[in-house]
Amino acid sequence: MARLLPLLGLAAFSLASPAMRVPAVTHHARPTHLRSASPSMQERPPRRREGRRSASPAKANKFKQLCYGCGAPLQMDAASLAGFIEPERYVLKARHRQLHTALCCRCRSLSQGEMLPAVVEGRLSGAGAAGIATPEELRDELLHIRERKVLAVVLVDIMDITGSFLPRVRDLIAGNPVLLVGTKADLLPAGTDVEAVRAWMAEVLTSQVNVLGVHLISARTGDGMGLVCKEIMSSRSGRDVYVLGAANVGKSMFIASLVEKLLGGRPRRLPISSSTPGTTLRTIAVEAFEGGSDLYDTPGVHLAHRVGTLLLPEELKAMVPRSRVKPFTPQPRGKGFAGSSFFWGGLARFDVVAAPLALRLTFNAFGLRVAHCEHTADAERFYSAEAGVSLTPPLSRDSAAELGGLQLARAVELQLVANQHVADISISGLGWVGVSSLATLAQPSSMATTINVWVPRGVKVSIRPPMPTGGLPC
Repeated sequence: MARLLPLLGLAAFSLASPAMRVPAVTHHARPTHLRSASPSMQERPPRRREGRRSASPAKANKFKQLCYGCGAPLQMDAASLAGFIEPERYVLKARHRQLHTALCCRCRSLSQGEMLPAVVEGRLSGAGAAGIATPEELRDELLHIRERKVLAVVLVDIMDITGSFLPRVRDLIAGNPVLLVGTKADLLPAGTDVEAVRAWMAEVLTSQVNVLGVHLISARTGDGMGLVCKEIMSSRSGRDVYVLGAANVGKSMFIASLVEKLLGGRPRRLPISSSTPGTTLRTIAVEAFEGGSDLYDTPGVHLAHRVGTLLLPEELKAMVPRSRVKPFTPQPRGKGFAGSSFFWGGLARFDVVAAPLALRLTFNAFGLRVAHCEHTADAERFYSAEAGVSLTPPLSRDSAAELGGLQLARAVELQLVANQHVADISISGLGWVGVSSLATLAQPSSMATTINVWVPRGVKVSIRPPMPTGGLPC
């Protein structure tokens, strides 16, 4: 069947292929400035745009037949590789000149809710999955951006801002202007002042990178998208717009919502979005602007310090958010929490070494049960017996053993203040724990608190100013 490819006039396929172009198609009348990719099976020379600068690598070979969902070249030879499409489906699409509407098998499965990681990282790195992309290969897809004049829209997951913010983002985009956008605002606890969280995000992150503006949005509900759309249109000055971010921050869903705002209709055949890290495998151009510039979806940058890189597909699925996060604040019994430990599923442990009776810990995450071990001296034994059983994820004893147990990552020392939320302990890719104190008559000298935090090896633990969310005890 591989001999069919040259007969169809298609170039040889490669995982290193540059990006594809996706015309944004809506159910409304299609604006005349949107250009369709040629449906012909024969390669045609690209038409030059008058006055355009040289094309980026993302536009070279734009007439190769690629999966519009992930950007991988379509191929019929290996079902385990990206871009695989059944031979009979490929032939049928080619016969009707509809290859530009084809989704690969993996993207069709992802769009139906399956978890099919394509990136060799964590425990998958030893699985022998030949041909699956590495984090380095996906990052290399972004290197051409720093050589071009673009507007960079950098996304961060508001549920994990310290873990999802791209380190050394200027290495990728050089001196290009940046808009910073927090995503998934619809997942914040009920009663949260979204504008207060946006201001807090700006304070926490703008010290790390200069930006034109900071926004907080929900691509799912559309909240905040109007303001982002206006600022992009006023700031791009004819530049291409690249949407960047860590894996699973919601880039593809953001692009779908943005194009809907720009074109006034729900788009079809755009890069797909899913809960699987590594859904988008290539830089994908979307024709969304007048004047010749384009909007680009990009592969997510995989950050090794996030918990998700260590989990198996079924464990990732157990932690997919399905509604707003519901903060949980355990109540002490008599003597308070000093000398006890909390387990957050089987992925984190908090030893309260010293604390006043008024200490409160508020856990914010999805799909994780909080368990209290009354004596820290029993914590190791409790974890050994319950990891993968009642402490989940991991979802089995074998998986817990493969994780290698929990390592002491950080000793957090804080000075509590009565009736105040003083800090968040953030675990990259997992969630955060708000540290606060109820009103108390205790002397300030007795408000010192020490908490030891244990996580799987390599996972980042950070302390940040407290996020002003709803659901806190004070």
